[in-house]
Amino acid sequence: MNSQWISRLALILLIFTLPGCRTVEEPAPRAVVESPEQTPEPKSISEPDPLDIDWPGTAWIIPDSPDEATKQIPGYRGFFLGRDGRLLLVNQYNAAGNLWSVEGNRITLSLLEGTAELPMEGTFVVFPGIQSRSDTESDQVNSIRLVPETDLSAKGITFKRAEVNVDIIENHWIPKHLKGGDKVIWPVNREIHLMLLPDTSGMGVLGFGGENRFHGGIQMGEESFVIEPLAITRKYGPASDFENLYVQCLSEASRFVQVKDDLYLYTGTFPVAMFRVRLFD
Repeated sequence: MNSQWISRLALILLIFTLPGCRTVEEPAPRAVVESPEQTPEPKSISEPDPLDIDWPGTAWIIPDSPDEATKQIPGYRGFFLGRDGRLLLVNQYNAAGNLWSVEGNRITLSLLEGTAELPMEGTFVVFPGIQSRSDTESDQVNSIRLVPETDLSAKGITFKRAEVNVDIIENHWIPKHLKGGDKVIWPVNREIHLMLLPDTSGMGVLGFGGENRFHGGIQMGEESFVIEPLAITRKYGPASDFENLYVQCLSEASRFVQVKDDLYLYTGTFPVAMFRVRLFD
C-alpha cells in the first residue's frame, strides 16, 4: 500500500518537473547590418558667365615653372588666337595649331598635328583667372583659367594676357630658335640679326646671317609676314650651314606673332623661327 502511494507520488512529481526541465533556446543574436559608407556628393560647380573679351588677336601665356632647373628663353608657353580663326602655339615646337572658336563661356582649340606641351586640344570652360588691382580698375580681363568642360572640378590652367613690349620696326631681332636648328652649329659672336625698316617702297628687311649680309622687301599686314626674294652676298665660311637654314626659315615665313620682347614667325600655323629683341642704349 505504501509502495503504491510512493509510486504515484513519484509519478506526479515527475509530471510536474519535466516541463521545467525543457532546454530554453536563447534567441539568435541580431545580424549586424553595416550601412554603406556615405559618399559625399560632389560640390556643384557653377559655370561662369561669358567673359567680356575681344578674343581675336590676343595671346595668352603661362610662365615656366620656377622649379625648373634650367631656365630657357623665353620662359613661358602659350597660344595666339589669329584673327582668321587660326590657332598658333607660342613656344611649343612639337605641334602645330589649327583652329579656335568661342561660344558663350567655352573656347574650343584644335591641333593640326603633333602633341603640344600644354593641353591645347578640346573644349574648355573659361573661368576668370587671377585679376590684379590694375586689371580691376581698367575692367580688362587679363587672366583666364581654362578648365576641360568634361570635368569642371579640375584645376585647369591659368593663362595671362600677353602684351607687346616693343615695336617690330627699327629694332634688332636676334634669332633664338629655328626649325631644324638643332642640326646645325650656331655661330658665336657673329652679331646675327634681323631688322625691319621703312624704305621707299614701303617696308624692307636687312640683316646678317653669320657670313653674309642680306636685304629685301617685305609684305606685312596685321599678322602676315612675307619676305620677298633676298639679295645676299656670297661669302662662304664656317657659319654657312647655319646661315642657309636661317635664310630659309625667313623665306618660308608667312605670318608673325609678337609676345612681350619676342617675335615668332610661322609658315601657316607651323612655327619656323623665334627672335628676341636686343635694345641698345
